Amino acid sequence: RFRVQLPIGRVFVEVVKGFEYAPLRRWLTIADRDDEIELSLERVVDMRAEGWAAADTHVHFLSPDTARLEARAEGVDVVNLLASQWGDLFTNVGDFTGRAAGGSDEGVQDVQEVGDVLVRIGAENRQHLLGHLASLGLTERLPEPLTASGPDESGIGDPTWTSLADWSDEARRQGALVIVPHFPEPLSEVVADVILGKVDALEVRDFGWGVESHAVREWYRLLNCGYRLPAVGGTDKMSAGMPLGGVRTYSEIGPELTFARWQESVRAGRTVTTSAPILRLAVDGRSIGSEVPVGPAGGTVEVEASAVSAQPLAALEIVHNGRVVARADADPDARVDVRELRLRERVRVTAGWIAARCWGPGIVWHEWPVRVAAHTSPVYLGGASMTPSPADALYLGNILDGGLAWLGTLATQADPVRHDRIRSVFLEARRALLAGQPSPPATSDPAGRGGATLG
Repeated sequence: RFRVQLPIGRVFVEVVKGFEYAPLRRWLTIADRDDEIELSLERVVDMRAEGWAAADTHVHFLSPDTARLEARAEGVDVVNLLASQWGDLFTNVGDFTGRAAGGSDEGVQDVQEVGDVLVRIGAENRQHLLGHLASLGLTERLPEPLTASGPDESGIGDPTWTSLADWSDEARRQGALVIVPHFPEPLSEVVADVILGKVDALEVRDFGWGVESHAVREWYRLLNCGYRLPAVGGTDKMSAGMPLGGVRTYSEIGPELTFARWQESVRAGRTVTTSAPILRLAVDGRSIGSEVPVGPAGGTVEVEASAVSAQPLAALEIVHNGRVVARADADPDARVDVRELRLRERVRVTAGWIAARCWGPGIVWHEWPVRVAAHTSPVYLGGASMTPSPADALYLGNILDGGLAWLGTLATQADPVRHDRIRSVFLEARRALLAGQPSPPATSDPAGRGGATLG
């Protein structure tokens, strides 16, 4: 319920409530200054009733109460409001308590009866070229320092105090979920932390170019090297121009909505990142995040996928180890917009992963243009026996080289001990990457510090 000033006469109104309701667009006639108008929305799907929760993993600059209000308006169940530092500005730091914020209640009865949402204060630690890290569900304190390595993130003159790996270790000590926000930029240490198993999920929200975006391609590289990483969706909301949950995570949590269950569902990879479509996938009857046995010679699996959307759809695809292996297209001659696509095929596969993705012809104009698109996390094939892609492994090694080069030349050192500790993250990751490669090509050490080549 709200009040708004409108002119007498005809007025065009548009009402949107998240992804599970069809947008309402209608002409109204305003006859009196005190007119009361009731508008009803048509629900397309009820994901909470099916055991799924909608979450925004990446929100800034709101008070907890405002975050809760906006989430209820947008159909979002879980909001991660991230404290951070922006030079001399610290945001949401004073809101951190280690518990639910904004009047939210972790009690299941409260959630079910009043349709409440869970708001938690987490942290986005930002480290210049090395990357950013978000901790969701901190219980004791914010990882410190919040940022490092100078403007425009840390204070002017701040050295490279710490690594993302140290932030991850502290977050996990508190039971927090560790994700890479706005993956893949910046990327440098992110690759090392993925290799070392210090990351739970990647925020794949770059749908500006649909499902062939930079973020999606970089994610595929990591998956093709055997690193099991779910995708989550978040907005990086920093102004009223971006609706909370404009890109969101759907995760399968079951009937109870608690933050702990939501964290567990993300760690298990039962997630979909989406800017509008509701996407489902099953492989041999097993759901997103599961594992399907596949022998050394490969095999055939039955893939079933569907997409339902309040916005028009264009295509639904199945991707196996980065290649499209099946596709369903909207009928180009259809007289009405296509809002549902289904696909069921038997697909020949080898060890690795398989996922579903879809997109539509439209662009949703948020703070920046976002194409209508969605991508599931993978179903994994054949256990952990996937042979890493040599080309993708070489690419990851080059990124590690770049991080070492920056640390050895341009980074401002806090002190030799701290600096060597940060370098050791890259060196350990390179050893682990080398161990997974049968015959990697040689590269030089660009930092000129020795001891860390892929050859």
